[in-house]
Amino acid sequence: MYTYSKTLPVIATPDVLVCGAGLAGIGAAVAAARAGASTLLVERMGFAGGFFTAIIGSAFDGFVDERTGAPVVGGIVFEMLERMGVIQPGQGPHLHYNVNGDLSFVEMHPERVIPRCDPERFKRAADEILSEAGVQILYHSQVADVIARDGRVETVLVSNKAGLVAIQPKVVIDCTGDGDVAAWAGAAYEKADPLQPMSLHFRLAYLQPSYEMRRRCAAVLQAAQQRGEIGLYGGPYPATFSGRDVYFNATRFPGDSTDPDDWTAAEIQGRKDAWKMYELWKAELPEFADAYFMASGPTAGARESRRIVGEYVLTGDDVAEGRRHDDNVVLGAWRLDRHPPKESGYHTIPWTPPYHIPYRTLLPQALENLLVAGRCHSATSEALASSRVTATAMGMGQAAGIAAALAVQSRRSPREIDISQMQSQIVAAGGILELPDGVDVAVGDPKW
Repeated sequence: MYTYSKTLPVIATPDVLVCGAGLAGIGAAVAAARAGASTLLVERMGFAGGFFTAIIGSAFDGFVDERTGAPVVGGIVFEMLERMGVIQPGQGPHLHYNVNGDLSFVEMHPERVIPRCDPERFKRAADEILSEAGVQILYHSQVADVIARDGRVETVLVSNKAGLVAIQPKVVIDCTGDGDVAAWAGAAYEKADPLQPMSLHFRLAYLQPSYEMRRRCAAVLQAAQQRGEIGLYGGPYPATFSGRDVYFNATRFPGDSTDPDDWTAAEIQGRKDAWKMYELWKAELPEFADAYFMASGPTAGARESRRIVGEYVLTGDDVAEGRRHDDNVVLGAWRLDRHPPKESGYHTIPWTPPYHIPYRTLLPQALENLLVAGRCHSATSEALASSRVTATAMGMGQAAGIAAALAVQSRRSPREIDISQMQSQIVAAGGILELPDGVDVAVGDPKW
């Protein structure tokens, strides 16, 4: 053990501090600032975007009702699609969309709009929407510790090029994914055993995507594993940003993203596996003749780690049965997508009807000025297999930002705000809290 003391400068005292600028963090920061709260956003990378930019992804998972293609998450999700040129302003609620850009979905519903993102376009769009909302942004700033007293987060310590600095907000929103702020403040949390595996995405250029290519890639990996040339892998799940490149979600590493050794190993092994997959495909598949290894993700991505124990714990039955809750803040709609930590290839992904995610899942127990949003929210491991995804996380973040601003303005804690007022503001900002009239959730499982 080593103990030292140091006097740190307090660099900011915002109304709302958002920790993490992934999908949930963008939603939270923009919503809080637009609602009139002075808002500071800290992010460890040099850009916002999380899954889309730090991991390299394109899928707004959870965005639509899979049966109809109708959107179930609106608000800032629509705005980001507009800013990237995917849809025209105002079109968002009126279009029908593919589930995501995965080639299997595109083949099934070629007539639907693909809600596709590009990492560089998303970075620019995120900078624009945050800046225009009046959010103060600090990139290259990692949450290092938390000081909590009497059930409140008093100070968040951040490490950046200025050294260790202190921020003292009125309300904190933890969008770190791993629930770092909440855990270090003393919030109760759970972890599955085993956790879903981590993945490092990679992107190949000069490659024409197709569903047939996906089948052929999968066959090559299966044969290579049988020969002992490659270990654990997933899918593969290819998608494209431009139609002339493909990124692959295919590597798998069973580990814990809150363990620095595991996270390091996931990236080293992920790069090794990504290159091996590329070399196998290039050697065996003619469509890879001119393929070029363009990039791997800046970081390996985690599907689950800490799950904060909140005022309500979302359950697998809540998800599978499409349950309704009076304090709903966003609709979930992704399948129960639980990646196995010991099995390769494709896994069973049960369909779910749209369901409510309660505000109470954003409220850690015993802490009065802290909200969480994204995959660290209060859910069982089974439920999180659905609720952890991008569009759903952005919707949670938007709700948390509105709630935080209301708490500051009313001088109440986030758990004391008027729920109906918060829901009205979510809807006014373009959020979707209910399916259109006449849509029945009790239908059979759509087949992929």
